[in-house]
Amino acid sequence: MDVVVDPSVRRPSPGGSDWRVTLALSPGTGSGRLDWHPQGLADPETIMITLGRFPLTSRQVREVRAAVTDFPDITVIGRAVWTYLHGQGRWDYAPAGTDDLFGAVEELTALAQQAVE
Repeated sequence: MDVVVDPSVRRPSPGGSDWRVTLALSPGTGSGRLDWHPQGLADPETIMITLGRFPLTSRQVREVRAAVTDFPDITVIGRAVWTYLHGQGRWDYAPAGTDDLFGAVEELTALAQQAVE
């Protein structure tokens, strides 16, 4: 998965303390974006991983990118399907086949958050 990094993540947030550095992954497109995002406002068709509310160093950006690039189950996330969950009355990602999508997202979240600590 290719991660595009907005250079603004190395500077203070554009909207004060309510903004968070977020890694947004877009299954199906093979793309991700590391950017500032207002807390509570997410692109519905992405998997959002919050990394913190402070600017990142160049080293942290490299480590987040490496965490995504080297993550062995990134294909599990990439194969996820945007679908309507009738039982819950909402849209969300569902795993493709027998993939453990939620386990993969949880593990990648831990690795990405560890990269910025």
